[in-house]
Amino acid sequence: MSTLCPRYKFSSILRSLSSLSHLAQARLLVFHHPIYTVKQESLKTLANYLVKRCEPLTLAFHMNYCSIMLMNCWKCETHLPRRTFFCDKCNTLQPVDYKLDHFEVMGIERTFDIDADLLAKNFKKLQIQFHPDKFSLKSQKEHQMAVEHSTVINSAYRCLQQPVERALYLLDLAGKPLHEGQVDMDPDFLMKIMEINEELAKADDRDTVQAIGRFNQKILDELLREADVAFSVNDTETARRVVAKIKYYNNIYEKVRNYEREHGILD
Repeated sequence: MSTLCPRYKFSSILRSLSSLSHLAQARLLVFHHPIYTVKQESLKTLANYLVKRCEPLTLAFHMNYCSIMLMNCWKCETHLPRRTFFCDKCNTLQPVDYKLDHFEVMGIERTFDIDADLLAKNFKKLQIQFHPDKFSLKSQKEHQMAVEHSTVINSAYRCLQQPVERALYLLDLAGKPLHEGQVDMDPDFLMKIMEINEELAKADDRDTVQAIGRFNQKILDELLREADVAFSVNDTETARRVVAKIKYYNNIYEKVRNYEREHGILD
């Protein structure tokens, strides 16, 4: 059953009337994604409604996985919407679209505060759908495409699953990548980090290490909340400063985890 993709926001609709006018005039097309199927007819209905009700406003409809640009199936040459994974006519797997970002690949909203359960659920679905073993009896080309799809899916999941990697990736997407040494850190902050590292280096028992871990996690959680707020309002500069701090505390977190693994005290 075709449903309207749930990952659009009304705020993103109110931007450019030109995009919407093209959408409203487009012929009926069906857009496919392993998780969502979207009918252009539904988009046209929404577009026409918005034009009538919001005529003074500039409108645009931005949706992940939806585009009226066409491509051809590599096997039967049927016209397909871009970001289509399987051909409507011959059901052949299509090449990886490397223009998709990790959020689009995983079928979730581009935000720092992701729905972790949805990410995991979609990952499992995509893993099953594109597992190379399912294409072992297909052509060598299709099997290789399945391998490439699986690689992209695994890479996207690993990145989005981890808060620090997700934050760094969002900064990359915003055109504000965070590289080592780009953000000047306050000397007092660096002193605190050094003191925590020294305490951890001297720790030789479970209670001390876990106490440091709890203290560090409390600060890390607060910084992650600050990062979420900054990303939610597109305050990239604040996000960069906060993420720079997060990297330091995350490094301590990893040291605590490694110590616990090495000494067999990991809960």
